[in-house]
Amino acid sequence: MPDTLLPSLAPRPDIRRTPTGGSGLVVQRSLPLGERLNNMSGLRKVFLLIALAVIWEAYARWVDNELLFPTFTATIQAMLTNIANGVLPARIWVSLRILLMGYGVGIAVAAALTCVAVGFRLGADLLEVLTAMFNPLPAIALLPLAMIWFGLGTGSLVFVLAHSVVWAVALNAHSGFLSVPRTLRMLGRNYNLHGIRYIRKILVPAAFPHILTGLKIA
Repeated sequence: MPDTLLPSLAPRPDIRRTPTGGSGLVVQRSLPLGERLNNMSGLRKVFLLIALAVIWEAYARWVDNELLFPTFTATIQAMLTNIANGVLPARIWVSLRILLMGYGVGIAVAAALTCVAVGFRLGADLLEVLTAMFNPLPAIALLPLAMIWFGLGTGSLVFVLAHSVVWAVALNAHSGFLSVPRTLRMLGRNYNLHGIRYIRKILVPAAFPHILTGLKIA
């Protein structure tokens, strides 16, 4: 074959070109101060809070009735005064203590119902029936009955709070236990786990996301 038909194997020369005009492209430029401030999410939220406080103060001064609608400055002053003299922290602790009591009672009842539902078929039916009966019922609707049963005190509040907690936790925990893979269940049986040990070592770790969702909802 003649050499003239073979492709040229010589390297191609590099082509270099220089910019013909100007100083080139602008790769980065500083934003104006207003645009930088507008891009700060925290600053925007602070501005909204200040605007709401101003509207609150203006409307309260227009109403001119401290008992009906106190001003923002009077509210802040009362809050700081009650924090300084210890009244507000004491009342916050009373509310949190009652909330924790109701939350704890609700979790304990939900755990008992879920364990019975997992261990016995009749227990699962009982949980379904009780859930269908009481879960759609708002907890606040039971407050009059709770006040008759437990009186005007902590007992009625704990009962209402426990009712709000127990069904959300029990439903999510039972749903999580039912979704545990059969392989894990067989593994627990192979290790001769039964009862509470089976629930604690196999079902609870596997269903923990569902349990956490129930606790969050409660």
